Amino acid sequence: MFRTPAPVPTRDRITRSSRRAVVMLIVVVGSAGAFSALSGVLRPGALYVVAAISATTVPVAWYWKRTWRRWDSLAPFFVFYADVGIATVLFSFRSPWDALPGTVLLILVALFGVVFADERLLRAHIAFTVLVILVLAGLSIGAADPMLLLARTVCILGATATPFLVQLHIAYLRDQVSTSRRDALTGLLNRRGLDSAILQIQQARTADLTMGVALIHADIEDVDTRLGRATTKEAITELTAALREHAPGALIARLRDDEFVCVFLGGGARVAEDLDSLRDEVESLRLRSASTPLTCTTARAHLSDSATRMVVMGRLIASASLARYSDTLEGDERRPEYDHLVDLLAAGGPTIVFQPVVRVDDQRVVGYEALSRFPAGHGSPQTWFADAAAAGMQIPLELAAVQRAVLASHHLEPDAFLAINVSATTITASDLTRLLLPLATQRRVVVEITEHDLVRDYHQLTLALDDLRAAGLSISVDDVGAGHSGLRQLVEIKPDVIKLDASIVRGLDHDRLRRAAAKALTDFARDIGAECIYEGIETDAELHAARTLGATMVQGFLLGRPTAVPTAVTPDVGRTA
Repeated sequence: MFRTPAPVPTRDRITRSSRRAVVMLIVVVGSAGAFSALSGVLRPGALYVVAAISATTVPVAWYWKRTWRRWDSLAPFFVFYADVGIATVLFSFRSPWDALPGTVLLILVALFGVVFADERLLRAHIAFTVLVILVLAGLSIGAADPMLLLARTVCILGATATPFLVQLHIAYLRDQVSTSRRDALTGLLNRRGLDSAILQIQQARTADLTMGVALIHADIEDVDTRLGRATTKEAITELTAALREHAPGALIARLRDDEFVCVFLGGGARVAEDLDSLRDEVESLRLRSASTPLTCTTARAHLSDSATRMVVMGRLIASASLARYSDTLEGDERRPEYDHLVDLLAAGGPTIVFQPVVRVDDQRVVGYEALSRFPAGHGSPQTWFADAAAAGMQIPLELAAVQRAVLASHHLEPDAFLAINVSATTITASDLTRLLLPLATQRRVVVEITEHDLVRDYHQLTLALDDLRAAGLSISVDDVGAGHSGLRQLVEIKPDVIKLDASIVRGLDHDRLRRAAAKALTDFARDIGAECIYEGIETDAELHAARTLGATMVQGFLLGRPTAVPTAVTPDVGRTA
């Protein structure tokens, strides 16, 4: 099975580049000393001293390459070593005038200090550099034209400001990044900023770490309609101040106009206490600027050593959001148009049928797709899922279908894979690994990302998919060519399987445009090492066209209709549907 290598995290790339840069700096300093020793411009007897100092750069470079994780703690020793070595070589020259340009090496060391040393060490190094420059310039009086000496000295002294200019630029970039991760109105983190903050948190004891989220929702739309935008801003500002007061130890973010989240990290008992306290405070809070209902729902989960904090946070936020929607379906606020969804979930979810997937080469059944079937009277499966999304019940409905498919799959041949349809929303918000891992130990499981909803956060989705891949599951993009399954989704998800939608496959044998589209997608799948399934095959001519274009597998009524208990009999592909 093709596996796309995981991208190297940005932090690792920066670390590698920094390590190379420091090693290169050491090599440059050592080479300069070696060339000076061979130039014949040193004082009598200084040749061996300079040669010895230059030789030390080899083991130092090797040591720093091996101990790069301790750079911050070892930076003072490196700066001291570099200052002593460079100064010794510079004062070994017969002519201070010839040695003066070599002080540039001390400025290079200062650039190292900008990244790895603290402010006091950096300033001490710059002061030492200025002192060396002035001493060499003073010793050069009479050895060169005074104006030329002054010009060279001023230029080199001016270069010592470079580290401080770099510091200012770094501060500017950090401010720009910080601004892009903050909500403009409240100053709180936005979703991107919250993601970054979670990634930066380093905990020494991950084995006893719990993450909890409190999702706060304000009916801002009602305030805006009744009292206007100015009052709405006042209400948001007041709510922001209240959250900062009542959740001082939490990461607070504004996810949407009317939705805020507080993320707690710590021991399980402490997080539970913080969540309960905040929920009580929010639900009893009355804003002075406007009367608006405030709801607070919570969720928490234990973080194992291998847990990805970003994925867990996404699932907890979705769980808290689901709890809020579920509350609106209780009691007097329950909407009767969603009764069929509530009744279906109470009964355990939809019925599952299986449609065979056939390998093109030998026309053998190699897998099945699990499909949901619903009671008559409320439309197609797409209508049921759309209603569930509108009611805030999409995730429980899809998970019920997954559980039903897992239970019913024991009828299938053990060597046949099982493809299960799940939306991007459910993948990011639920623990599919826990549901599917037992089945994945028995057969190949393919998670098909459906086009039920638009993918709005590819970063969260790819993190969740990485978890599924790590558990041994394959990833497929379903309905390519229809709905939201576009080229960006293929590029971002890097699927193991690509399924061409029936709208492209149907009429493939005589429609030149469909044939061209299918060929392009099939070639794309081959280039990235993915398998390609043509669905919707209904005639022998379409099957022949799919085989000609290079389809790996095919699916459709010609090859087998969805049934509750499929058989292992090879379909009769000579019969039209």
